[in-house]
Amino acid sequence: MAPPPRTEEEAFLDQLATFHEERGTAFDREPKVSGRPVKLLDLYKTVLREGGYDVLSAERMRWRQLAKEFGLGHHHEAAMTFQLKTIYYKYLTAYEIKYHWGEEPPPPEILENLTAKGGDVRKRTLDNFNVPGSRETGLLVDGVESAEDEQKTPRTKNTIEAEEAGSGGRYPTRQLRQDPKRTQLFQPDLGSTRRMFSRATNSPQASPTPQQHQQSSSIDPRNTNFTLDKYQPRQPMAMALRPVVTPGNNAEIFRQRVAAARANAFPKSALEPQQALKHVPGVVMRGPNIYIRCLYGLRSEIREEQEFALHHLVKVSFERGDKYKFEGFPQLAESLLEKALEISTLIHGIKWTISYEEDAGLQDGDVLNGSFGTEGLYERLQNLPVLADTDFLEPAEFSHKLVKLNEAALVIRNMLMLEENAFFLSKFSLLRDFLIIALNLPQQERLVEYRQYVLDIAEQITKFWELEPTSPVYLSLLKNLASEDRGVVLSSARAIARIGMESPRPNRLTNIPLPTIRTLASYLLLDSDDEIMLASLDLLYQYTALPENMTLMLTSESTILRHIIPRLVSLLLHNAQAQEFKLKVKEAQRATPSTTIPVVPDELYNQLLLHLEPDRSTKWLRCCFEEAPNEDITQIAIWQAYQGRFQSNGPIPAADFIKNVSVTFSTAQAQVINGTNPRFIIKGIRPRRVLVNTKGEPLHQCLWQVASQSGNEQSAQSSVGSQPCGLWQSSSKDLWKHMVKDHLSIPLMGDGKFNATAQGSYQCRWLGCTKHANTIETSARVAGLHVRLHVNNSSKATDLYTAAGKFNDVIQDDEFVCHPYVTTLQDEKSTPAGIPYMAVLVLKNLARHIIRQQQNSQVGEISVVEDLFGEVKEQLWHNFILHKTLRYELDHLMSMLYKANGERGSNFDHPRVSDGGIS
Repeated sequence: MAPPPRTEEEAFLDQLATFHEERGTAFDREPKVSGRPVKLLDLYKTVLREGGYDVLSAERMRWRQLAKEFGLGHHHEAAMTFQLKTIYYKYLTAYEIKYHWGEEPPPPEILENLTAKGGDVRKRTLDNFNVPGSRETGLLVDGVESAEDEQKTPRTKNTIEAEEAGSGGRYPTRQLRQDPKRTQLFQPDLGSTRRMFSRATNSPQASPTPQQHQQSSSIDPRNTNFTLDKYQPRQPMAMALRPVVTPGNNAEIFRQRVAAARANAFPKSALEPQQALKHVPGVVMRGPNIYIRCLYGLRSEIREEQEFALHHLVKVSFERGDKYKFEGFPQLAESLLEKALEISTLIHGIKWTISYEEDAGLQDGDVLNGSFGTEGLYERLQNLPVLADTDFLEPAEFSHKLVKLNEAALVIRNMLMLEENAFFLSKFSLLRDFLIIALNLPQQERLVEYRQYVLDIAEQITKFWELEPTSPVYLSLLKNLASEDRGVVLSSARAIARIGMESPRPNRLTNIPLPTIRTLASYLLLDSDDEIMLASLDLLYQYTALPENMTLMLTSESTILRHIIPRLVSLLLHNAQAQEFKLKVKEAQRATPSTTIPVVPDELYNQLLLHLEPDRSTKWLRCCFEEAPNEDITQIAIWQAYQGRFQSNGPIPAADFIKNVSVTFSTAQAQVINGTNPRFIIKGIRPRRVLVNTKGEPLHQCLWQVASQSGNEQSAQSSVGSQPCGLWQSSSKDLWKHMVKDHLSIPLMGDGKFNATAQGSYQCRWLGCTKHANTIETSARVAGLHVRLHVNNSSKATDLYTAAGKFNDVIQDDEFVCHPYVTTLQDEKSTPAGIPYMAVLVLKNLARHIIRQQQNSQVGEISVVEDLFGEVKEQLWHNFILHKTLRYELDHLMSMLYKANGERGSNFDHPRVSDGGIS
């Protein structure tokens, strides 16, 4: 059962009742919506928080949301919402206007006496608000029907539709006589007779039309009630007069007619086709779309059209790159490449001519073979002069042309981001010539943007090509690796690493100068630049996969390996995340659940008597029990405990008490366990281990060991046959007085104080105390001070007896053994990726070829594996133990190194493991 209203709510309801009594309106203290009580104070606060009744009513569906906040609206949302709005409208709206807004509320005639439809109640007055009345009130004026009502034609209300002719209805349609007006006495029509209908069972003829009974005031001339005084002549029709246009009243129109006649007299030129079709319906000459216009604008070689096309193609290729394809627009790729090749005109002063003949480009220096590629183009570019100097000042025309060439390269780059466009353009031999020319441009700052676009193009294209070590494109990309521009180096490395990725044959990365390898190794020191480190590792992985490359490094530049191997080992933990794996070795120790129902002390008992049923039983349950989903207690036990304590105070009936348990605790549920002897239990609660008062504050329990009912006085000396006193006190002071008076038996003096000087034999039997376990001769003062220590630590002593606190059954937590490990980057399939994975792959390539080189060396020589990997042996074992992501790759690496050194008699064993870690 719900708790009684709070003090604030009672005061609010009393004030609201007084307000309605003074106002003369009805008031209900506990209104209900579909049987559910609604608290007016909570509803009032919620509406004011939203801005008041008018603001809430002005917003659509806001009252429905408010009804959901009050737990209403699961079924029949509209009805429940209107009921909730009506409750606030009748009981709280006037109160809100007067006490919250400080205004005078409208009278009840235009507020409480009306429905809750609409809003804006604060501005209602008797002058501006029309009270809706009944139909009879509108029809009558001083008890007599209005005269204007006789002139109005009454609205026909057909409640029964007429049957169609020839229908097979069993009964013909009938029409009752017209209902007279409420202010007019009924006068039967004596002249009309009721028409009899005969049943036609098998006749296909249409049923007769029912006779319409009208009043005798019809305008039928054959009716005797028709009189000539009711004849009204037809109103005359207004005639439309149009003035005649004359030179006198409109001279301007005559001048226009003369001018038009003279214009028609001159000979006319032949009409254009567009003019002849402009009046034909459905024919509109809109011109080509933007894609076609850009295509033909590029091919037109008209400067303005090409600039227009490039401007729009930049936007189209960026926004619609997933839809704009080369194969859908023939000659678009060739036109863009021809435009981008005009860079040679600005830099070298040469204009390339594209020819698709078989022998084109063999002799002429400015002709490119668009069908098979131009031979010797790479050598020709080395001898071309550079017309544009390196000065920062340049003509406006030069700058404008360079911007447009950048746009052409950008369009190609954007379109190649689509895989289908890249595959389509990779088959063009002209593209190879374009890359050779663009990648060999001079190193000038003004060409940085153009070169970056070209490298992005190469990055998307090279995966479809199989480039030989002497290919001009491959040599041009290698030359760009020596650049000091980060973007150039990064894009060049990616383009080289992707060569032949879509080819079935693996790419052999050879003919790379050793200084370039030394430069790539130095890039591995850039901890803050993951992109360039990953690109360098990718190239080093492909380079070290070939035996001829490793032989060259071991014989010519072995110092590179001495520097690169320690760096690769350190990169195994790049951006690693340290984690711990907890292994449970011992389960938690839990206290035995309490089955004894605590007895409330007298002070708490007197506080509970101040409450009436069922509130008293609710508070007693909360003081003595707590929620425990996995525990239960028998119904008879909990009822007998309550009845035994409040038997003389009129306890609640047993059935109502059991129902109140489920209301008090959300987890409590009365159940019946079937069996030979059915058990009636309450699932979800258990007795409290620490009793609390009505405010939820824990009480203090006396844990003084006393003799059990079956034991004797000596049994209290030990844990066998003894039990705690178990009495609960509301404060530590009361607990101390109880121990001194009842257990130590210290006498009282006349003033009610204890005699501190009394001598006697005292023994401390507090649970867990070992200081005065034996009887000693001392004063009452010393004994009282000693037991005060237990009073101050009563909560700790309670824990010794049984774990205290709600759901806190754990005396000792679970014991775990923590195993540290590290993880690095993984992809969406939980496969190793990133810099650590590439580093271990390079280490495996180095170890594989170094072991092969060691096998070919003499037996007496120093082990190459020990020479190169000896310094990082402990780090490798450390990573092998802790690295979870690369455990399989490191296992393969360590197996190769261990096996190779075992054959040579070298030591590559696991280092000594101490308590502090790997030493």
